Amino acid sequence: MEQETTKLAPPRIVQGSALLIFGLGQRYQCDSNAGIPAQWDKFLPHFCAIPGQKGRVAFGVICNPDERGGYEYICGVEVDAFPPEPSHFSRLEIAGGKYAVFHHPGHISTIHATWSAVWNHGLTEAGFQAVQHPAFERYGENFDGRSGLGGVEIWIAIA
Repeated sequence: MEQETTKLAPPRIVQGSALLIFGLGQRYQCDSNAGIPAQWDKFLPHFCAIPGQKGRVAFGVICNPDERGGYEYICGVEVDAFPPEPSHFSRLEIAGGKYAVFHHPGHISTIHATWSAVWNHGLTEAGFQAVQHPAFERYGENFDGRSGLGGVEIWIAIA
């Protein structure tokens, strides 16, 4: 099982700032997120071309859950203000707060195993509990989208 084989380093604790995320959103069910790589392929031509984009960092945000176990996943960037175009892009304000930040050092294709480990044992082993708040992947400047390597951070809001 993934949660048994995926070893996690202890998270670092961060006081995160408020974020404005602008990007391509799509709804998924918890057991059917196979469309996320194609969603990134559609978003990437917009990366570094969005007015007001802050830095060269991308975000994969899990938000807006529903009662059936679905959620919205947004491939996006931080902006200083929401631009008007593309009008079909999602706009999300994430309040600042305290986060447990886990590092995913492997290939991006194995990030699901890290997410599973975080939810199944990583938070509780570190002595934390998640709060109702968007969770996100942070793809820093060291991440190489062509190779799928360079590391990704998983940010979980905690009490």
